[in-house]
Amino acid sequence: MNQLKNNFKSEPNQTYGKAMMFQFLICVTLLSLVFGEIPSTTKVTNTLTTSFFSNAILQISAAVKDTSVNGVEGFNFNIVAPFKFQDYVVGFRYALGNFKKVPESVFARRTFETGNEGTATVNADYDFADNSLNLAAKWNSDSLGVTVEADGDTKRKLKTVGVSKNLSIKDNKLTVTGAYDLLKKKVKGSAFFDADGTTVNFKYDTEERDPLLEVSRALDDKNEITPSIRLRSGEISYGYKRKWHGGSLLSRYFPGDKVSFEWKDEGASGTWTTTADVPLADASATKVSFSREWNY
Repeated sequence: MNQLKNNFKSEPNQTYGKAMMFQFLICVTLLSLVFGEIPSTTKVTNTLTTSFFSNAILQISAAVKDTSVNGVEGFNFNIVAPFKFQDYVVGFRYALGNFKKVPESVFARRTFETGNEGTATVNADYDFADNSLNLAAKWNSDSLGVTVEADGDTKRKLKTVGVSKNLSIKDNKLTVTGAYDLLKKKVKGSAFFDADGTTVNFKYDTEERDPLLEVSRALDDKNEITPSIRLRSGEISYGYKRKWHGGSLLSRYFPGDKVSFEWKDEGASGTWTTTADVPLADASATKVSFSREWNY
């Protein structure tokens, strides 16, 4: 009986401890926001993040659920806060719109050098809701022009494997990529060719069976056109990208369907990215999302 009482008392204490720990992490994040506009060359010594961590990038993204928004319920905020600690990158993900007391997941990453001028990167991501650990590994060799990737988790084991190869053809670049999804039994492949200001990108997967061909041509240093076509269904899109100092706007028109926009604004301490999908039939169903990175 005494043991049961002790267990009953310890559970609230553990819950309270977890809540206090995460509130502390949220405070660290808010401090990061406060100092987000300080140039990266400025040293801040009165915050925990700069005293113990370095090269941190705070990422905040939000999606508007409806064109008429009342309060925070109309937004879906997601916070990704990674911190570099010695040779590791650690951090957490948190969905602010759900008002959770614990983060959705915590993660860690380590990169180290291997032979053949290669590097290997291992990512570990623990999901609290799913109670699973996801592992992803990537090996890249610049001298061989080869990249190999694989990922899996503790519930479904190995999920995907992929490989890519870079080739040079008379000063032109060709990249061939392939990936296999072991769960869906699906194969994805792509070929990217870059030659003298023009790029051709071909994508195909065995699930949709509708190859995508996209061509991008730089008209000058500031203007770029990117038409694309689905070779089976015949769906066409027309893209235009305008660049300027510190930003760019990519607009794409899908005849009979929608118009999409992606606006990037690069600041001294981070980048704003805003995207919008506007249906041609019903503009009230427009979807808008934005994200912000703070580098310090």
